[in-house]
Amino acid sequence: EEDGVKIARRTVAKYRDQLDILPARMRKRV
Repeated sequence: EEDGVKIARRTVAKYRDQLDILPARMRKRV
């Protein structure tokens, strides 16, 4: 389970870098 959370956090960071327009809503969803 901990690994899954780490991967999800990494994915969010990757998306944030690519979109560079991710609102705080997605961060709250995660």
